[in-house]
Amino acid sequence: MAQASTRTAGAVVAATGVALGLAHLTHATRYPIPEPRFLFDVLLPVALAGVVVGVGYLLAAGRLVRSDGGTRAVGWMVVGIAVLEAVTAWMLASILAGGGAVPDPGEALLNAATVGGLVGLLVGAYDARVREHQRYVDQSNRINNTLRIATQELVHADSRDEIERAVCARLTESAPYDSAWVGRYDREAAEVVPSTWAGIDDEYVESIVITVDDSPLGRGPGGEAIKTGELQAVQNVLNDPSAEPWRDLFESRGVESLAVVPFVRRDEVFGFVSVYANRPNVFDERERQVLAELGETVGHAIHSIRTRDRLAAREAELERQNERLEEFASVVSHDLRNPLNTAEGYLDLARGECDSDHLSRVQTALERMDELIEDVLTLARQGQTVSTRETVPLRAVAEAAWETAGAPAATLRIAGDLGELACDASRLQQLLENLFRNAVEHSSTSSRTESDNAVEHGSTGNQTKSDDVVEHGSTSRQPQADDAVEQGGTDVTVTVGRLPTGFYVADDGPGIPPDEREAVFEAGYSTSREGTGFGLNIVRSLAQAHGWSVTLAESEDGGARFEFTGVDGERAAWTPADEGPATGREAEE
Repeated sequence: MAQASTRTAGAVVAATGVALGLAHLTHATRYPIPEPRFLFDVLLPVALAGVVVGVGYLLAAGRLVRSDGGTRAVGWMVVGIAVLEAVTAWMLASILAGGGAVPDPGEALLNAATVGGLVGLLVGAYDARVREHQRYVDQSNRINNTLRIATQELVHADSRDEIERAVCARLTESAPYDSAWVGRYDREAAEVVPSTWAGIDDEYVESIVITVDDSPLGRGPGGEAIKTGELQAVQNVLNDPSAEPWRDLFESRGVESLAVVPFVRRDEVFGFVSVYANRPNVFDERERQVLAELGETVGHAIHSIRTRDRLAAREAELERQNERLEEFASVVSHDLRNPLNTAEGYLDLARGECDSDHLSRVQTALERMDELIEDVLTLARQGQTVSTRETVPLRAVAEAAWETAGAPAATLRIAGDLGELACDASRLQQLLENLFRNAVEHSSTSSRTESDNAVEHGSTGNQTKSDDVVEHGSTSRQPQADDAVEQGGTDVTVTVGRLPTGFYVADDGPGIPPDEREAVFEAGYSTSREGTGFGLNIVRSLAQAHGWSVTLAESEDGGARFEFTGVDGERAAWTPADEGPATGREAEE
């Protein structure tokens, strides 16, 4: 409508200029031979009329003013013509009343009309541009204030309902908007369901039906906004075919233009807000641009709240799982250990009354049950997420674990500087104990020859190499031809070393076949009749509780190598320890 009005105004101005020019050319017939007055009486007025035609063209093309500025320019042109004509007529009347002679009153009035029209037209164009600029400033301030206030409320909103209510309230408070309603996209039903509204009654909202398909109800601005994720504007609902299914509703509410603003985040559309105005051509390019930005802001806010709610639900579920694990641990500890202790007591009484091989088998079975209960308790308690961490030297924890889980004929080697890491020291020690025990129990006896230097338990002698070997049960060492030292351990050597993002535990035992390396972490999996099958499952649970990843590979000596990575991630600190001479226990050894 505004563009049509501007084109019409431009056409009127151009036609007026053409008419004035033709009139001036008609008066040129008075000058059969060019005279000095020809320049002022003909050429100059024709040129001014041509300027009027040019202004009319610029006005019609929308290059001079926009919106209703064309109408104002025409109005000012009419005023200019009327004023200058009146002044000229008054001057002519004064001359005639004084007895003076006027050569051609008609030509004078025509010149006045030309000059007055051009001056009025230029004043009108200037006035229209000033008003348009002021309207633009007011629009910018209004939109920015609306967007700023809405964004502030979105940031502090605690739920999607609160976000949608805030959006409707702020939009309807903005001057050009009459009402607004928010619809949520139901993917399964392929339709949009109204959730909140402002400025319109409940009965009207309940009568709105918008689908997201190829039917007429799905090809309207609402359906297209959901399908494309782009803002849809209807500048005149009475003339736009896409608004046909709802035209009666719009007429009943006095709606003349609307914009449907989708709530989007990347490629996901959550719904939209439909904004109504009671006059046409409200949603110009700038209006649409800012509303689209608001839709994206709302989309991000809805996504953030949904993510937060999912995290809260996940945390609540983890908390419930932890509580169930605690209950389970209590039941296992109390309800299973009590009858087991009773059975062990009666076994002792039975041994006092008789001597039988069957009692030894009963003792073995009871010890087996005790091991199973202990491992189950460990799984229940140690698998919970680590929330409190302390920075500890990995070497110290490894040596403490070896004291508990090592064997007299086994060897622990510390491969260089292990550094420090943030962890639950007790759980890390439990993890290493299970790995050490697994290596000792599943390795065959063989001699070991090491080229690295050693710190020996039970051994005497000086050390000359960079790596440390902690040996249980060794009392001697034999020099080798390559200056190596045989470390007395004749069963298995377990090595703990650093990785760029973690650490590893490797042994030189028989190893684990590639097709079984995933299965060994499953609860109950064991290749030994004496094993409970929970040891490596506990290892993985403890690693996951710290946020680490564990993988199983083959060591350089053909044994098993467990690698723990992610230790230097966001949830754990991994720092190198200062290298230096042996201290404390190492010096004593």
